[in-house]
Amino acid sequence: MEDHYISISCLPLPTFIQGGYAIFEPGENHPNRNDLQYFLLIFIVKGQLFISEDGENYTINANEMFILLPRHHHYSWKPTETQTEYYWVHFSITGKWVQAKEPVKVGSEIDIPTLHYFTPTVTMYLKKKRSFTNKENLFSLINRIFKNSAYQNNVGFWQAQQLFIDLLQMIQLPNLGESPATVLAEQIQRYLRDHFDEKITNESLGQVFHVHPNSIASSMKKTFGITPNNFLQRYRLEEAVKRLLTTRKPISTIALEVGYSNIYYFSNAFKRTYNLSPAEYRKKYTNDD
Repeated sequence: MEDHYISISCLPLPTFIQGGYAIFEPGENHPNRNDLQYFLLIFIVKGQLFISEDGENYTINANEMFILLPRHHHYSWKPTETQTEYYWVHFSITGKWVQAKEPVKVGSEIDIPTLHYFTPTVTMYLKKKRSFTNKENLFSLINRIFKNSAYQNNVGFWQAQQLFIDLLQMIQLPNLGESPATVLAEQIQRYLRDHFDEKITNESLGQVFHVHPNSIASSMKKTFGITPNNFLQRYRLEEAVKRLLTTRKPISTIALEVGYSNIYYFSNAFKRTYNLSPAEYRKKYTNDD
């Protein structure tokens, strides 16, 4: 069963519910559950987890991920032998999904007008159990999801949902029809969205993805027609607009939150794009005095 695949329709999109970090001491057991209505995604950081789903026993080791199905019986078939730590994520799917020995194309629950809407596939393929190597980026992304979901505001909610979709994209099986340059560009784009508030250069991106900085720029330009820096600038300003319209935070705070250390540079970049200063934009579209 651990070689099975979970095929998920992405229309409607999967939804992040909650998550956390669990620590089990030797001799402890995973909770016994049979009525959990969410998928449970587990990333083992340290140790081993001995878990059973509907009587099928699994051993999940460090640097492995595993997916438990909703409303199925899962429990420990053996206590932990060493200290075991892992991230866990609950997510919900209201559309179609199936677990099978092979990936299965799953249709949308939504009637898609093919004349005006096109996407090559609406199915996401996840392995029930697989190893992961990009743990630094993976764990950083998971922690950012948790951080944003804890903000308890509109910006935090939507940011957490967006980051969760990026997490699924990171762990999904690759599309064999895509070129290496396209795959790299898509990874770069996700990384820029997830780390937009940090200092990022082509050189730092090259270190993250283990390629020459020139490959970073050329893959983005070839795939999306835009440089990483231009994409980052646009995305930061879009994030600033969200905060201007949905919060009462000072503009200086918003500038810092979206990656601008200099408020004057932020204001000038904002005005060049929207023909209004941040303060004017907020006043015009929110009637906020």
